[in-house]
Amino acid sequence: MTFFNSIKLFGSNWDKVWKLFLYYLFVWGVTICLLLPVFFEFSDVIKTNIQETSIVSSYATIFQHSFGGYLNSLFVLIYSTFLECASLNVGLVIYGLIVLFILMPFLLNIGKYAICEMLYGYMASKNKIGFFSAFFKTLNKSVLYSLCKTLYSLLFFALTTYLVFLLGMVENTYFQTYFLALCEIIILAVLFTLNKVTTACWAPASIVFGSSVAAAYIRGVKVVFRRFWKTLPVALIIFLLFFLLTFIAGVYSLVITVPLVAVLLCMFDMTTFFTSQGMRFYVNKTTILTPKKLEEVDNINKAKYIL
Repeated sequence: MTFFNSIKLFGSNWDKVWKLFLYYLFVWGVTICLLLPVFFEFSDVIKTNIQETSIVSSYATIFQHSFGGYLNSLFVLIYSTFLECASLNVGLVIYGLIVLFILMPFLLNIGKYAICEMLYGYMASKNKIGFFSAFFKTLNKSVLYSLCKTLYSLLFFALTTYLVFLLGMVENTYFQTYFLALCEIIILAVLFTLNKVTTACWAPASIVFGSSVAAAYIRGVKVVFRRFWKTLPVALIIFLLFFLLTFIAGVYSLVITVPLVAVLLCMFDMTTFFTSQGMRFYVNKTTILTPKKLEEVDNINKAKYIL
């Protein structure tokens, strides 16, 4: 039910989708500008390696040959280019990694926190809150939350990157042809799901209870684990569909799919929190959902987790 309620909430809050989309475009624009020195410094290396591997020309024929083989060539290209760039200017490489994996997620998480604030107003009392109003209202809390979540998620991203490249560079034609793409999708979906279920109710707990970042994380984990086996499959389905679509449609589809999935996940977070807490909420203009209260779903051994 959490998945379908999130979809219903998504359909009745379409305005939040394009607002977050515009914010994402702004953040991506800032990121690209900050990465320009990296691009200009290593553009010759990148162009040379791409030409030598013929990775662009092979893209047009990947479905006629081996998609897994193309992925293997792509991973080898990225890895070798990274090592070559690091040997030329390691400081600039580190700068690029910080911008890409710390600064950009930090800014994106601030925007998602504002969306959760807007959703709280709608779900609790059907109030419409503007994006900039929510953004600046929560800025004192969202900055610290975003920093902590970014550093926390960095561990998952590092592990994900390691496993993805480890599998992607396996030199086995049979594995590349039949299993590589599937394994990559599963690894990405599973690790992103584990990251999501441990942080899903972090922002909602901070917003609803006004807790500190540390207290909100603890509360959020307790809320998620109250419905863990219902939350886990839903998050896994969302990420499987997302990565499957990305593999099929290509990297360029991320410009559209990332903001859409980001908003859907915000709604998933808020729906999970409200449902687990037994809190009534609007799913659209005319429908109020009434989940079972905590006393109805928690047994005596779990009573100590009631918030």
